[in-house]
Amino acid sequence: MSMRMKEMMARELVDGFRETDSCVVVGIGRMDVGAVTELRTQLRDEGLRLRVLKNRVAAHALREIGWDGVDELLDGPSALAFGGENGALAASKLLVDWNKKLPDTLTIRGGLMDGKVLDEGGVRQLATIPDKPTLYAMLAATVVAPVTSVAGLVNEMVGGVARAVGALAEKSEGGA
Repeated sequence: MSMRMKEMMARELVDGFRETDSCVVVGIGRMDVGAVTELRTQLRDEGLRLRVLKNRVAAHALREIGWDGVDELLDGPSALAFGGENGALAASKLLVDWNKKLPDTLTIRGGLMDGKVLDEGGVRQLATIPDKPTLYAMLAATVVAPVTSVAGLVNEMVGGVARAVGALAEKSEGGA
């Protein structure tokens, strides 16, 4: 591959990486073209990109944008998943699922999130975090639960007062 071609690839990578702050690095040494294409399609559906590239070109691009340490994860045939609204979070979920289905073909090497390099365990842990809509639902349920309890107590108190007034009314009608 010519030097000019490598420079163009590196420039394209740098431009793509500047749009995000996270990535996941995977080893794809034993994946066939059909599997890589299917993985790309699933990642694209999540708004993510998968780039299979030469390690030296990738390392140069990663260093150029300041993602120091990620280049150390590049060993053998590698691919980087990046982009999208949820970046490494969405990529980690999908790639860990793929790793469970095809443990001998796709290996999780690590990644980067918020400027911190993650090892394989960090990416796997990241995959267990719920996505934003789920977190919002959990937060809403936590906020609503006490309000619901208070509403139930107020309703119970009003009901008790109503029953007491009804009993007094019956008593006064029966005594008269």
